[in-house]
Amino acid sequence: MRTLFVVGTAGHIDHGKSALVKALTGIDPDRLEEEQRRGMTIDLGFAHFDLPSGRRVGIVDVPGHERFIKNMLAGATGIDLVLLVIAADEGVMPQTREHVDILRFLSVRQGIIVLNKVDLVTDPSWLNLVKDDVRALVAGTALETAPVAEVSAKTGQGIPVLVETMDRMLTDGVGRDTGAPARLPIDRAFVIAGFGLIVTGTLWSGRIAPGDTLEVLPQGRKVRVRGVQSHGQAVAEGVAGSRVAVNIVGIEKDEVARGDTLCAPGSFRPSDLIDVQMRLLASAPPVPHRARIRLHLGSDEAIGWLMLLDRSRVDPGSEATAQIRLDGSVVAAAGDLFVIRRYSPMTTIGGGEVIDAHPPTRRRSAASVAAIQQTSTAGIPHRVEAAAQAAGRRGATVEDLAKDLSVGRAQVDAALQELIHNSRILVERGRVYHRDVADVLAAAILREVDAHHTSAPWRVGIPREELKAKAFGTGDDRFYADLLSELIKSGKVEEIRDFVRRPGFSPPTDARVTEMRSRIVQMLREGRYAPPGADEIAKRVGTSDAFDRVMRALQDEGEVVEVGSGIFFHRDVLEEIKRRVVDEIRMHGNISVARLRDSLGTSRKYALTVLEYFDSIKLTRRIGDARVLAGRA
Repeated sequence: MRTLFVVGTAGHIDHGKSALVKALTGIDPDRLEEEQRRGMTIDLGFAHFDLPSGRRVGIVDVPGHERFIKNMLAGATGIDLVLLVIAADEGVMPQTREHVDILRFLSVRQGIIVLNKVDLVTDPSWLNLVKDDVRALVAGTALETAPVAEVSAKTGQGIPVLVETMDRMLTDGVGRDTGAPARLPIDRAFVIAGFGLIVTGTLWSGRIAPGDTLEVLPQGRKVRVRGVQSHGQAVAEGVAGSRVAVNIVGIEKDEVARGDTLCAPGSFRPSDLIDVQMRLLASAPPVPHRARIRLHLGSDEAIGWLMLLDRSRVDPGSEATAQIRLDGSVVAAAGDLFVIRRYSPMTTIGGGEVIDAHPPTRRRSAASVAAIQQTSTAGIPHRVEAAAQAAGRRGATVEDLAKDLSVGRAQVDAALQELIHNSRILVERGRVYHRDVADVLAAAILREVDAHHTSAPWRVGIPREELKAKAFGTGDDRFYADLLSELIKSGKVEEIRDFVRRPGFSPPTDARVTEMRSRIVQMLREGRYAPPGADEIAKRVGTSDAFDRVMRALQDEGEVVEVGSGIFFHRDVLEEIKRRVVDEIRMHGNISVARLRDSLGTSRKYALTVLEYFDSIKLTRRIGDARVLAGRA
């Protein structure tokens, strides 16, 4: 059971929310001079007190004026219990209704209806009428069966009963996930002399302790935690579900704002596109496709477009599966709840749940809606599998998947074990790939090998790098190597030097080609250290397409080596020269072009070309006018 809770207020302006908080805690939540001067809450206020059971409660007091709904929304998320404050002498008012509408879409599961200022009501029938109006207002919401507390923040009437009711209801509160990555939507940032920058908010998940390295998003700035307070006291760690004030270093005050998120590094990724399931209020106007909206998620407000996927508009009271494209970005995770307001005029029209915080751009179709709805009911393994499939041939690390899904690494690891066991996922050298992606790429490799055999049958096979470029494109080199190795082990292809071919394949030959091969090889053997050039060889054997193909085949097989443009050596002759070069360098420390020329009894052209070739294959390395061994010879 958690011992720390967050309670939030809601209700119309001037119905006594701040006065009620002060009556409960002894703390005036109106911290701004303008608020105290005008007697009107403008921004979020904070207070805390201890329940009779000894548990501490933090209170978030929100403004009630319609112009400050944005501030109200920033504070209304992440609370365990709401106090819907209604002045008994006035009853339900416009912002009472809007606040109740907002609460429909947030994760507030319980609350208390507080009829304040009962000292101003002398007619019991009026009080009963107000109660009837309130019950009608909250019908169908989490407050439908909420208890009603009749209090006077001014005289203290009913306050002890309200406190006892809060204590009883919070006993049954549901704790948040302390094992998940830390995530704190920031609702306030300020500097205290001698301490530095402080950010506050309700810790949605995880833990935060002094010494932790965290990340501020969407900026992507790493910060260090110097200290943590929770509900007015320094603590060893802040835990999910509690109000925390975190002293951080590594970022300046003007670089942090309400709406940013403090979180575990690498656990979340900002997004400007989200899949959602949404619902309009029954009182809202119809909303068309591509409507301009304001999205409120956590403590953030973002402007965007509502992209309907299977209809031209959403009617009042109905639901829709959609994408929201944002002008900026938000830090979201699957399961997050949000509120939608009109861009102008700024009124609350609906809300919903994030289904996928990092989806692909979807076409308007029934298939897109079905894909989102399937994701909405899927568990972590399905989401991990879908993310791996979306990563394609690039693959993803476990950290990538955890960030995309905004879940802990342990959850991803557990899901991967299940998926690997079911042969749905491959893990190659620390990267995760979907089995379907691997199968498609393996089929592409086989298809390109077969196509090469058909288009260039005179070649021993397709060069390995050419095969990668055609079948794999920009995919990860390691994944390509592992897939090719898997195909070789299965006997579907074989590797000959740097070429890949189908097992048993050999270039077709005829008498003319065989004769041409023999003559080319003979000329290069006899030419030794001063072999004839390609043009001269072609003249002797007859210039034709067949000559080019035979020369290409001899190079593929490794019998002929092109050491420079149009200069070819037989491999045995080149190996002999290589041994001479190595022996000369080992004996004298280096070798020059002139010494190799004299040793071979050839011309400078051939000696220089051969040494430059040896440089290219990393046998030798040039220093000045001489060569030394580049490494092991």
